[in-house]
Amino acid sequence: MTEQQLKQNHVIISKCLEADLMIPFGAQAVVLFAHGSGSSRYSLRNQFVANVLNDKGIATLLVDLLSPEEKKIDEETKHLRYNVELLAGRFAVVTSWLAQQPDTRVLRIGYFGSSTGAAAALMAAARLNVAKAIVTRGGRSDLAGENILNLVQTPTLFIVGGEDRPVIAMNKEALASLSNAEAKELAIIPNATHLFEEPGKMEEVAEIAADWFECHLLDTEKKFYNKYSKIPRESFLSSLWKTHTFQIKFRDRAAAGKILASMLGRYKNNRNDVLVIGIARGGIAVADVIAEKLHADFDIIVPKKLRSPYNSENAIGAIMQDNAVYLDTSILEMQKDITNEYINMERSEQRKEMERRLSLYRPCSREYKIKDRTVILIDDGIATGATMIIAARWVRRQLPNRVIIAAPVASKEALKRLKNEAEQIEIIRDPSDFKAVEQFYQYFATVSDDQVVQIAKRRFLS
Repeated sequence: MTEQQLKQNHVIISKCLEADLMIPFGAQAVVLFAHGSGSSRYSLRNQFVANVLNDKGIATLLVDLLSPEEKKIDEETKHLRYNVELLAGRFAVVTSWLAQQPDTRVLRIGYFGSSTGAAAALMAAARLNVAKAIVTRGGRSDLAGENILNLVQTPTLFIVGGEDRPVIAMNKEALASLSNAEAKELAIIPNATHLFEEPGKMEEVAEIAADWFECHLLDTEKKFYNKYSKIPRESFLSSLWKTHTFQIKFRDRAAAGKILASMLGRYKNNRNDVLVIGIARGGIAVADVIAEKLHADFDIIVPKKLRSPYNSENAIGAIMQDNAVYLDTSILEMQKDITNEYINMERSEQRKEMERRLSLYRPCSREYKIKDRTVILIDDGIATGATMIIAARWVRRQLPNRVIIAAPVASKEALKRLKNEAEQIEIIRDPSDFKAVEQFYQYFATVSDDQVVQIAKRRFLS
């Protein structure tokens, strides 16, 4: 979905509530997301569902129901996340805000609640009677209380993982208490645990949630079919899932860029000050989306990793386009047989490829406009950190106001190395089982020279 088809805004609803609003062209409805305990509007799972709804033409509002100060308190005490009355009150404030804004006041409102956010959504629905449809995911609906659930008239779908037995029981009881709801369903996703981390399970959650909202929010004659209405029997496969943890993958670089852009929303609409720089080649595809979402200037750099003689996928360092070199001394100390002759040969080879790409991607006369600006340095993932380190140091030598390193995913080891290379680091995920960047993407085809050239032509000529 292009920028022309999707309007994105970072909004301040009140002095303590921030949100990200996405409105597809021609939207008839908006879904308000309430996040679970200890989460935020940057929840990768809810971002995933929101993207699916946006593709269906449904607007989404992902909001933090706690202020930054309250989050800090909650990180220590963990009590505010369970204050359902407080969260429901905030939910009501946001609902009222939606009903008054020019872009959303004509849209039908739906609620999507996760974990404790499910109880807040149900309480707000019972008290306001404004929402036209509710979906909960792994919801603690029981926290709303039987008296509140009896008042809910809104069509409600509960989605629970088939291996999340305690929450299944809670949601079955909540379903029985929804005596006045116009429609109600319990969908139990087979072989899924509480966070739906198993392969393909968040896709199933998003699909059935979208079906529910399409049936109850949009002008459509579509009928809802619940293919997950039965509790699956214990099977050999489900026992395997219990021992196999799998993390949600980004659909592709563009999808990852959208999520990362929402994390960088504070830098939106400040073109004179903000410059987004993509690292060739995969980082350029991510940076292109981010620059579009932030309405920021865009540029390209071409650092190249210096390959290990034993595995070309592993870096022993990196070289930058001014021929500066970074060498990973920890790797060289472990692999003492890597000679200076090999390093010099690899430097020469990578410098030739780097110069070829620069001449192809950037007009020779084009100068970098980095001095006194906020530079957001983007890659599609950070494995060892070598190319990002050399890139950040090169940017620093151009005298920017500040440097921000951002990527969809990074290894924990790389983040340790990068901590002193920028004023700020924004990473969506830093998994402990990191092996390669591509393992966190569903689609990770090589970005071709032609693709980069097309992006460069569009960006540099605009």
